[in-house]
Amino acid sequence: MKSFDETWEKIHSEKVWGQYPGESVIRFVARNFYSANPRKEIKLLDFGCGDGAITWYLLREGFDVYAFDGSESAIKNTRAKLEREFGKYDADLRVRDALELDYPENFFDGVIDNACICQNRIANIQKMYDEIARIIKPNGKLFTSGFGKETSGYGTGREIEKDTFTDITKGHFSGLGISHFTDEDEMNGILEKSGFQVLSSDCYKYSDRGAFVDNLVTIAERKANI
Repeated sequence: MKSFDETWEKIHSEKVWGQYPGESVIRFVARNFYSANPRKEIKLLDFGCGDGAITWYLLREGFDVYAFDGSESAIKNTRAKLEREFGKYDADLRVRDALELDYPENFFDGVIDNACICQNRIANIQKMYDEIARIIKPNGKLFTSGFGKETSGYGTGREIEKDTFTDITKGHFSGLGISHFTDEDEMNGILEKSGFQVLSSDCYKYSDRGAFVDNLVTIAERKANI
C-alpha cells in the first residue's frame, strides 16, 4: 500500500529546506521529554522527516532518535546534515512509505508529525494515525500539525475529495501535490477513532510573504486500553 507522492522526491532532490524545527515542536518535546533521565531511553520518531531538521534537534538533545521519509533524497539530505553536525551519530534513518512502516508495536514514547500526514487523501490520513497508534506506547505522546481552511490556496486547483486539493495555485502549498485542509473537530474525530485522547489543540494564524497560514497543532496521547 503506497501513499508517497513522488512530487516530494523531486522537491528534496532539487533543494534542501527547513533547517530548524519550529517553536511548537520544541515546546512539545521540552514539556513532555526534557525531564527524562537518561534521555537516551526515550524513543522518538520523526514521522516524515524531510531534510531532517527535527531529527537533528532530537539527536542534539540526547534522545534515541528514529526517522523515515518516502523520499530517498530527503534521507540522503538528512544523513548529510547529521554527518556535518555530529560526525558519527546514532540515529535510525529509513526510506519508507508512511503506510508501510516496520517498527515494532508499542515501541515509541513519542511521535512527531510536522505537516507530513496532511499531504494525503483522508483515507490515508486515517490509516497513518492508526499506524502511529500501533507503534506508539500506551500513554505515548503525539504531536501532529495540519492546516485549516483559512490557509492561502484552500479552494484552488482541483478538489479530489472534500477539502482535499491538488494542483493548488496559491500560497505555500502550490506545487506540493495533494493537501488536505482540516479543522479542530475533524482532527479530533480522526485521532479519537485511531485510539488517541486529544490533550490540546492550538491554532497559529500568521502571514508569510503575502500568504496566510492557518496552522492547527494537536497534541494527543494514545489511550492505554486500545
